[in-house]
Amino acid sequence: MVGDDLPVPASVNGVSQWLRLLLGLSLIFGLFQWSAVTLDSNRGEAGLTVGLLVVGGTLAAERLLFGQRVFAAARTLGLGRPRARGLLLVGGIAVALFSVVYLFALTTGVLLSAFPGQISLVPGLFAQAGVAEEILFRGYLFGHLRRGRSFWLAATVSMLPFVGVHLFLFFTMPWPIALAAVLLAVVLSFPFAHLYEVGGSTIWAPALLHFIIQGTVKVVMVSGPGSSIFPLVWMVASALISSLTLLVPRRSAP
Repeated sequence: MVGDDLPVPASVNGVSQWLRLLLGLSLIFGLFQWSAVTLDSNRGEAGLTVGLLVVGGTLAAERLLFGQRVFAAARTLGLGRPRARGLLLVGGIAVALFSVVYLFALTTGVLLSAFPGQISLVPGLFAQAGVAEEILFRGYLFGHLRRGRSFWLAATVSMLPFVGVHLFLFFTMPWPIALAAVLLAVVLSFPFAHLYEVGGSTIWAPALLHFIIQGTVKVVMVSGPGSSIFPLVWMVASALISSLTLLVPRRSAP
């Protein structure tokens, strides 16, 4: 099977390993935030650059903190060839989620339109919202924590920083939307980690789903009566439908 012969990340047990893991996480996330803010890449306008910086930074952290060679680190971090099953599973989720958008528009009468230049934003959104976040939180953080631990323990511990970085939304959004986004991050941590393993310890399946969930509300404009509740509807649908992936068997524990 694709991914069965992947090198495994170092197990994180002692104080030294934990400090290295958290140092790398902090530095890479700082690079992520700094580059996105500096380049004003809210909708992935400079997402390709942000994604390349984060991937490069994560590879560097793996090399400097855990001693892995670059090519081995790339595979360990989930940049290898994915299993088709993970991508097909995300494809089914995408169809279900887009059906929710269509049904919402049909029942409420809202108007759907595309954000100007949406096609040009797609590669950057995938690199930034998908690849950059997933190589950090799944490939790097969850990957290290999973070694020697159960799936649920590793997913729960890796969920905490993933949720923590979403708390800043309370300063930029109305609190009901921010609260829903934080709760969504809690729920999605588990399907994302699950897809990482279903896809052969690669980030591509969770990155694609992450991109779809985050990117849709940035490129699809909703207007008219009822449009104000669309973000909440989208987040609830994303949480419920994505959680169905947990019903699909994972690979054997590492």
